[in-house]
Amino acid sequence: MRLSTPEAPQKKALQPMGQPMAQPQTASQGGPQQQPAPTHSQTVAALRHLSAIQSELTKLLENPNLGKADMKSAIIDGVTKLVADRIVPATAAVAKLAMVPDRPFEQKKWIEQDYVQNEQARNLVLDHHRASAVGTENYELENKLHDSDPENHMQDISAMMQSNYKGA
Repeated sequence: MRLSTPEAPQKKALQPMGQPMAQPQTASQGGPQQQPAPTHSQTVAALRHLSAIQSELTKLLENPNLGKADMKSAIIDGVTKLVADRIVPATAAVAKLAMVPDRPFEQKKWIEQDYVQNEQARNLVLDHHRASAVGTENYELENKLHDSDPENHMQDISAMMQSNYKGA
């Protein structure tokens, strides 16, 4: 993970399959325009998306050969599962697979970095959604995960990325 200064790490979140995205601007940042918080269905889709990726990354991290042997085959299998489950578009998967390092130790660092960034993205989306609910008494996201339709996953993620987390 890259740090801007030793005291102030720069928080980076992920677009689907690891592309950096801009953080939403908040009023405290003094930005000219505050990006809208993701809708409930977009937030649920983001959590579904990031959880599926986190699951595949966890499998790789738990593999005792990680850092010792070439893991490209296992990485390809995980990404293929994400495409088959309609979590990630094929074009994003191909782009991500093109970034897989050749050396085992670099693969381990790459996977660990993706894991951390994926967790940061999850926290960013939750914080942004939560901030939009402050004062509304509407904090029940955890109890409404079934409200979002998995069939609309790709559309919800795409809409959220375009309206809430435009790339820098």
